Amino acid sequence: MSWKNDSLDRLFNPRAIAVIGASDKPDKLGALSLLALHSFEGTVVPVNPRLKSIRGLECYPTVESIDTQIDLAIVAVGPQHVLPALEDCAAARAGGAIIFSAGFKEMGGLGIEHQNLLRKLVDKAHIAVIGPNCLGAGNPGISLNATFFPHPVPMKKGTVAMVSQSGGVTGLMLYRASDVGLGVSKFASVGNRVNIDFHDMVRYLRDDPLTEVICLFIEGTEYGREMMNEITKTTPKKPVIVFKVGKTPSSREAALSHTGSLAGNAELYSAAIKQSGGIEVSGIEDMVDLGYLLSTCKHRPKGNRVAIVTHTLGIALIVAQVLEENGVTLPAPSEKNAKLIEDSLGMPVEIPIKNPVDLLATGWANPKIFADALELILNEEQYDAAVIVFSPNYQESIGGGMPINEIVEIARKSNKPVISVLTSPITRKPPGHEILEEGGIPFYPSPQRAGMALANSIRLARNGTTRV
Repeated sequence: MSWKNDSLDRLFNPRAIAVIGASDKPDKLGALSLLALHSFEGTVVPVNPRLKSIRGLECYPTVESIDTQIDLAIVAVGPQHVLPALEDCAAARAGGAIIFSAGFKEMGGLGIEHQNLLRKLVDKAHIAVIGPNCLGAGNPGISLNATFFPHPVPMKKGTVAMVSQSGGVTGLMLYRASDVGLGVSKFASVGNRVNIDFHDMVRYLRDDPLTEVICLFIEGTEYGREMMNEITKTTPKKPVIVFKVGKTPSSREAALSHTGSLAGNAELYSAAIKQSGGIEVSGIEDMVDLGYLLSTCKHRPKGNRVAIVTHTLGIALIVAQVLEENGVTLPAPSEKNAKLIEDSLGMPVEIPIKNPVDLLATGWANPKIFADALELILNEEQYDAAVIVFSPNYQESIGGGMPINEIVEIARKSNKPVISVLTSPITRKPPGHEILEEGGIPFYPSPQRAGMALANSIRLARNGTTRV
C-alpha cells in the first residue's frame, strides 16, 4: 500500500514533530521524549492542555490546534488516552505516529480489542504507526531520536537499517553498532505492530536510497508469508540479515506476552529466510559485524576460498578455524608465490609457506614484505577474499608497522574483499583503522568476529544477494 511508504517517509524524515503527553516531570516518558529530541534539526511542539510551556517551548492543547503541519506525532500517554490522541492526529492530517504505550495486544482480551480499534482508526486516516508498546524510531542522518531514551553514545549515520520488535534489543543493536563504528540509516522498534509490521518495514527500506543493508530482530509475526515475499523482492538489491528468537518453548511463550507475537515454527522460519535470499545469524554481535562488513567492503566474495596473511600465526589460526568450521576453504598459495614469499623473509632455514601465510617477525618489522606478500596472494586466481592479521604498534618509531596505505592501494586494485584483524583493546582502536575503513577494509579487534563475519558474507553471496 503506497500510503504506508508515504507516511513512513514523513515519520522518518519529519520537519515538525508533536510530542503528545509532553511533560515537565523528568521521570515521565513525555519529558524523556523531549530530551531525546534535543539534537533534532526540525521543529518540536509539546502537546499538553495543562501546561503553557515546557523547556522554553510553547505547549498546545491538541495536535489540531498547532499552526504547523505535523509530520510525526510521538504519543506518550496512558493506553486509555491513545485512541483520542490518534483521533486528534487524524483530524490534523499528521504524517505518522509512534506510540510508546503498553496495554494493547500483548495483554490479550480487551487489549486485543483495543488494538483492533486503533488499527481501524489509523488505517482509515492513512497514518503509519510504529508501536504501540515500543521504544520508538530514529534517523541518525537528521539527528532524529524519536524514542524515550536519549542515546548514551553518539550515533553514526550510515547505510545499515535496524528493525526490532523489542525496544531493549533495539538499544542493544545501536550500542553494538556504536562499538564497531557502524553507520545507521534508520532504526525502529515496532513493538505490537498495529499497522506497520516487518513486511511493511522491509518494503519501505527497500525503496530507501540511504539504506543498503537491512537488519531484522524477529520474535514472531502473523504475516510471515508477506514478510518473506518482501525479503525475496529485496535481497536481489540489498542484503537482509535476520536474527530470530522464539525457537525454544520458554522464549516462544515469552514472545507472546512481550509483544503479542506468534513465534511460529523455527525450522520453517530458517528455511524461508534462506529461500528468500536472506541470511540468518545467531546473535546481535554477528548481525552487527556482518552489517559492518557489508557496508564497508566494496566487493563481495565470488566463492568460499580465503587467504590469510599474518605475522602472528596463533591469532591467524583462530580466524582459520572459524572460517573452516563454517564451510570456508583455505587453499595453499601457488608454489611460485610461496617461493617468492619465502625468499623475501631471508631466513637461514627453509620456511614452508602455507595458508595462513605466516611472515614471522620479519613481516611485522618490515612493512614492505607484508604489503608485497598480500599483493602476491590477492592476485592469485584461487582466492575469493583475503584476511590480514596484524598486531599494531602503538609506539611511534619503535619496531615495524602496518603498511596501511599500501594495503588500501592493493585492495583498491582488486575486486576481492579484504578484511583486517588488528589485535587491540576494544576501548582503544589502533591508529590507522579509519584509513582502512575509508579504503573499504573493515577492521575487527577479534579474530572470531572477523572470521564469522566473513563466513556469513560468503553464505550471503551464495544466496545470490547483490550489492546496490
